[in-house]
Amino acid sequence: MSDIEAQIVDFLNNFSNASSSADHVNKKTISDSDSVVVALGQMTYIAAAELYGSMQLTIGTDAHGNLNKSDVMMFMKNIGGLNKR
Repeated sequence: MSDIEAQIVDFLNNFSNASSSADHVNKKTISDSDSVVVALGQMTYIAAAELYGSMQLTIGTDAHGNLNKSDVMMFMKNIGGLNKR
């Protein structure tokens, strides 16, 4: 197994810890934002969710189906809402 494959397997096997860490970050974001202005936390949370939801990470494979760590791309949807015509 290649190093990148081992890292992906490790990530998938560690889902509960990663999920718990993400939940902690979400709660801290809301708490810190609400300490500035009440209800800012929920707006910050929604904006962060929109941002993360707009991204997709891909890893290419070679002709044998092995992961190609030099073919990693991040795609992001335009969520800015500005249309220039």
